[in-house]
Amino acid sequence: MQYVIFVQENPKSEDQSLYVGPVPPENAAYLRRLKAELKPLSEEDYIQGPLAILHTMARYSYVLDGQDLYWCVEWEPGLLVIRFSPGQEMTWTAIRSPVPDFGGREPSDADLEEYDEQADNLQYDLVFDAWDAEIDEELREGGGFAPAPDDVQTRFENAVARANELCEIKEERVGNDYDAWFDRCLNNLERWCGDGLRLR
Repeated sequence: MQYVIFVQENPKSEDQSLYVGPVPPENAAYLRRLKAELKPLSEEDYIQGPLAILHTMARYSYVLDGQDLYWCVEWEPGLLVIRFSPGQEMTWTAIRSPVPDFGGREPSDADLEEYDEQADNLQYDLVFDAWDAEIDEELREGGGFAPAPDDVQTRFENAVARANELCEIKEERVGNDYDAWFDRCLNNLERWCGDGLRLR
């Protein structure tokens, strides 16, 4: 598994280069556990839900595993993971954060009982190991990030190709009704994600 990030190498240019870095073993193991929880996500539901995340300030990362790309997003109720695979239906899941008061929510008794303040927050690491490396050169060097070889760029582009097409379809359909579409997406995400799965 490899993190995929976008790096602006020249501050005077808006051009970005694709970099990759290794996913630490404990983070990779956590993501593999999540695979069993992935459920189908139709293209219509993607347009009417997760796609709106790209229009927010949410933090996220990309993890490339073979031909599959995992979009890991910090989002209520903790972590959303969406898998893009060339020629296959998207899949996704919502995992509840181990932090009891994540997002300012009222913690349940189960949240408080299960929380281990000393344990690594692998949900956080999956997102911010890559997010922070995008803007911090020292973190990129320390995390083993390097310019992505051609085969990685090709696999990444193939994985996101259909999602990019859906962005264009959304633009054509939404038109001047952006606010209504965006609010509908946020409401759908809240309803679909619910309390999230507890992954122990």
